[in-house]
Amino acid sequence: MKKRIVLPIFLLLLLLSACSTDSTPDSVTEDKDKFTAVKQIEESDFELRLVVDRIKEEDNTFTLEAGIRYTGDQPEVKIMHGDPLFLAILTIDGEEIGGPFGVNTIGIYTPLIADEWHTETISLQSSKTQIKQFYEKGGDITLHAGFSADGYKQEELENAIVSLTSENLLP
Repeated sequence: MKKRIVLPIFLLLLLLSACSTDSTPDSVTEDKDKFTAVKQIEESDFELRLVVDRIKEEDNTFTLEAGIRYTGDQPEVKIMHGDPLFLAILTIDGEEIGGPFGVNTIGIYTPLIADEWHTETISLQSSKTQIKQFYEKGGDITLHAGFSADGYKQEELENAIVSLTSENLLP
């Protein structure tokens, strides 16, 4: 019962404190069809990955692959999280597009095998005008992951985020 009460509080803190957490990726790579950002979660053995498919001007959907990986010494760890594990937010000129966003606060346990990515596909729907504004006015795609794992500081895991800016996504 305690975990069911604690998890909603952590998820709320994730959303409230996202502005103060550094979302700058440790690395950004680009290939023909996609951009990939990876960020080490501070004081932990976890990494977040955000993969964004390259889009055409006439498209109106960003297709993302959200991922988390355990990089520690154990062969496997279990994380506890809500549903969904990942939230992605599109921001244009400081305003969030879409939403509101909801997370079921049930405690789901997901095993992470060391050095293997656990991924989920996310689609961010917007208008063609918003896609154009995303590039013209400077937009961000921010991936949030809120979870807990035994032996790690809750504050770092609850506020795990990584972002790609429109500048990162330009060809």
